[in-house]
Amino acid sequence: MQISVDVHNYMETLVGQELAKPKYVDNFDHEQLADLACLALSQLRPVYIRHDIDFLSALPEERLVALKDYAVTAIEAATSMIIDDRRKNRKDEVLVVFSKQQMFDDNIELEWYEKPLLNKN
Repeated sequence: MQISVDVHNYMETLVGQELAKPKYVDNFDHEQLADLACLALSQLRPVYIRHDIDFLSALPEERLVALKDYAVTAIEAATSMIIDDRRKNRKDEVLVVFSKQQMFDDNIELEWYEKPLLNKN
């Protein structure tokens, strides 16, 4: 089994279908569309499935409409972030200097958010 082949996030399909519409394709370049997809998907709860046809045959229509609405809302929120992109007015001439080298200690205890959710004892 290969997860990237056998399992996928159905929300990616819905976001992709919405971003394929002319209102996005005609107004954003490839890089911006990719950014829109990332920003929108980051806002959505993933729905992992194996086969679209099996999933859709068991999914109530109201739930599918709700999932599509979630995708549209997430893309609209992401669109405002792309339109108001603060990066477009940055100058690449800004020099970044680090005053001291960062050293990482592999023996330091992990933070709570770095620890695995399941403890195997």
